[in-house]
Amino acid sequence: MNRRALVLGLVAVSLWSTSAAFADEDLQEYLENAATAEFHAEGIVMCTWGSDAVMATYEVTRTNGMSMVHGPAGDLMLVDGLMAISSGAGWYAVGVGGSAEWVLADRYTLGESTPTTRLGRPASEFFVLEDGVPRLRLIVDYESRVPLVTEVLDGEGRVYRLATLIDFTSGPSEEPVKPASYGTTRMLVPTASAGDLPATLGGYRRADTYGDPQGVLQGYYSDGLFSFSVFESKRGRTPDAFAHATAFVVDGATYRRFLTPSHIWVEWNGPDRSYVLVGDLPPDHLGDVLTGLPKPGDRGLFVRLWRRLFG
Repeated sequence: MNRRALVLGLVAVSLWSTSAAFADEDLQEYLENAATAEFHAEGIVMCTWGSDAVMATYEVTRTNGMSMVHGPAGDLMLVDGLMAISSGAGWYAVGVGGSAEWVLADRYTLGESTPTTRLGRPASEFFVLEDGVPRLRLIVDYESRVPLVTEVLDGEGRVYRLATLIDFTSGPSEEPVKPASYGTTRMLVPTASAGDLPATLGGYRRADTYGDPQGVLQGYYSDGLFSFSVFESKRGRTPDAFAHATAFVVDGATYRRFLTPSHIWVEWNGPDRSYVLVGDLPPDHLGDVLTGLPKPGDRGLFVRLWRRLFG
């Protein structure tokens, strides 16, 4: 899998993760309003897992139907039904040829709301519970319904990911400049093929499956709160991005991972297929998901000899 495929995975996860909703109508209203609210903000997002820790600052503007995020790795823009990325080598855009409706897993419920103040503004604080245990903490601006603080908790109740706004202005702002053109425009095309990707994984359902002309298969999974994509391709070399990745073990099998402030990336090779997973799910969910996917493994001796002789 090449670097472009990895980036497309991040784009897909970022695109769909904004559509998560909740069973409680009040919270659903919060998020629906937040999805259309116009504002300008600066924030910090950080992620910690064991000895791995990353942090980034960002600036986000949403106005007149356009969203633009400026970060240290480049710019991300959502406009005209496309998600476009600029990482220093020009702009390219990705569109989606179709996607399923979200479905919230019944393991999530909404905790009590508490009035509070954030950035000098009236706000509401509440938890989303997974089987009665806190999984997500939110502080939401009362006027705009935009989340000012988001904490994702791991299975032990520790903060795994924190996103907090440090400056926030509600209302219309100056519209970001759109690129005159995109160097590349790609469409994610739905496919009926699922390869070795199960219909469900660790409480997540495979909502959509997309094919690539180069033979890469992408399964997009969601539980309505978190999401991830799994990319399956013909077995190949480990992508350069994982050259210095952290090794970790799940159910006796070894994988490679690295964190970005908003996502986790995991890579492994099976006997005949290679896999990359990218998503915003917490570590304990990730462990459950990986046990349901094909495990890492080497080709048998006969297969290696056959491939050497006959390709």
